[in-house]
Amino acid sequence: MRNLKFALLFTLAPLFSNAQAELTLGEIDMGILAGYHTLLTDPTAFVLGEEYELGGYLHDLDNGGVLAFTASYIRNGAFGSNYALPQYSYNVGRFTSAKVRFGKLWEGDVFDIFLNVGFGYMTGADYSEKTGLVDLLFIDPDDPVNVFTIPIGMDIQWYGFDGSINALGLKYEINGWNNYLGVGFTYLL
Repeated sequence: MRNLKFALLFTLAPLFSNAQAELTLGEIDMGILAGYHTLLTDPTAFVLGEEYELGGYLHDLDNGGVLAFTASYIRNGAFGSNYALPQYSYNVGRFTSAKVRFGKLWEGDVFDIFLNVGFGYMTGADYSEKTGLVDLLFIDPDDPVNVFTIPIGMDIQWYGFDGSINALGLKYEINGWNNYLGVGFTYLL
């Protein structure tokens, strides 16, 4: 029995080492990111919102794979106010979300293209009367919003003069509350 185990291990060892070599990551770049997106949350009434995003990322320099973890603060409405909303009766919702995104980065001479998809969770209040930046976490006990979300995005990136990476991006987010389209800017260090 002992000889059989040794023979099996001796036979499978090259396969295991090859599989481990395939899974080993190369050189990894990591950093922080901060982003801002203007959102179109209701196309029929042209209702705009905004999203502030902060997080970190890992980038495998050998194959272009990227993994990012972010948290964001979303305000629905015309930049967080009831001004210029349809009949001044549109609710200003505030939400907090956490997301994991993964994607592929293709590097060019001047610009890089980054395509990504992910998943996350969004919670908040569909109707909010408070104002200000202190109310980052909104919970509405009567009618809470707790939904899963799937962000899909494309960024065009370039290097800044300070060594940072700047990106202009387009994203579409699918969730159980209200799907929305976003255009914005991301700064990566």
